[in-house]
Amino acid sequence: MRDKLQLPQLWERTKYVSWPPSHTNPLVRIPRPAGGYECRSIPRQHDEYVTFQRCLEYREQRGLEIWGLRRWAELCSVPKRSVAKHRAKTAGPITGVFHYERPEGTTVWIATWYERQPDGHTRKRSQGFSYGTPKSQFATSEQAEAAAIEKRQQEESRWYSTLGVGETRIVNR
Repeated sequence: MRDKLQLPQLWERTKYVSWPPSHTNPLVRIPRPAGGYECRSIPRQHDEYVTFQRCLEYREQRGLEIWGLRRWAELCSVPKRSVAKHRAKTAGPITGVFHYERPEGTTVWIATWYERQPDGHTRKRSQGFSYGTPKSQFATSEQAEAAAIEKRQQEESRWYSTLGVGETRIVNR
């Protein structure tokens, strides 16, 4: 168990670095592209600030090795998740694409994603691909679904830190 922290604001405001009360040494948790975290305990030093600096050094070194300079800086700067959370069971063929029937009866495939705003926040965006009526973009559901999947993958490669699903995820550099 650790003693009371002298600089709690450092530990609370720094991403991927923590020192839980139940632990003797602080933890650095680096996210993996395939999901989960790579966790390492950093030995306690004579001074809390020196310990914190060692944690940051390890975080930066290992983060750059895994993610590369641009993506690691982006991951550390955003307050929210920048890795798509893939569920075991999705509503559509892939994460972020689903089928929707509008109240007036028309049907549409919708692609959704999160865009990063200039102020650092994220905003949910979507685009619909209609089919089956004379005014629709596509004649068949399969064409609309393929267009929605293509749009989602295009936006995922633009805004997200990883590409792919589950264990096959790779770093998007």
